[in-house]
Amino acid sequence: MNEAKPLMVRWFAGQKGIVGIAKVQLDNGEIEYRIGAVDGFMEKMDVQQLVAWGVKFPAKAGEAVMTAKE
Repeated sequence: MNEAKPLMVRWFAGQKGIVGIAKVQLDNGEIEYRIGAVDGFMEKMDVQQLVAWGVKFPAKAGEAVMTAKE
């Protein structure tokens, strides 16, 4: 598996927990998006967990989430 570093993360919280979507850059320069549920106790650890174990998310949807106005 390629190493990845987070470029941007968006968080969504609801009654059942926190979900993050991360834009990550792989060591080969490729960009992909990952989604996953996290504990929400320490952001740094949540980001690491999301980058390492998040499920691949469609690129077009990920870019739309990252560029959406709040």
